[in-house]
Amino acid sequence: MTKARKPGRPRSIEADRAILRTTVELLATEGLRGLSIERVAERAGVGKTTIYRRWPTKRKLAEAALNVFFTQLEPPALPDTGNVRDDLRELARMRLRMLPITGGHLLLPRLAMESVDDPQLYRLIRKMFIEPELAVFVEIFRRGVERGELRADLDLALAADIFRGPLVFRLLMTRSDLKQAQAIIEPVIDFIVRGGAP
Repeated sequence: MTKARKPGRPRSIEADRAILRTTVELLATEGLRGLSIERVAERAGVGKTTIYRRWPTKRKLAEAALNVFFTQLEPPALPDTGNVRDDLRELARMRLRMLPITGGHLLLPRLAMESVDDPQLYRLIRKMFIEPELAVFVEIFRRGVERGELRADLDLALAADIFRGPLVFRLLMTRSDLKQAQAIIEPVIDFIVRGGAP
């Protein structure tokens, strides 16, 4: 006896990709508050019911889209050049190279602003982006300590914040472009490596 097929059309991977990509694009320009299933459906070229079958609310849709987006931000591999200075330089280059591709330089500032009044959104950003990003930088500094390049009592999380802080400030607060943000990488690395030296 053959098993009866479940009703409805099978899921389309292409439709899923179009929906999630469009959601990220709209989040970057409209934010979560301005996001609507109707706009996503229209721009992705699918019906609203196609979206609702997969994600019953716009927050669920946003979470799925952001999960894909933050996965794209992950570097292909943690740099391991043999010294902390070059590791930081290479990681920063990878991050800045990915931002215009993913649109992260537009999306992340808007999400940061909205998360001030949205604890659930903040927890999502912290889980998907802030904590994994912190872990990558802490690992680079930890290896620097093990190799004797940095002092043993260095606060690894603070060093990571000091490295990322100027870049975030330039992109979010002074609205510098990526080229201007990239210009401070070397001075910041020099500041940290010298300050953290044994």
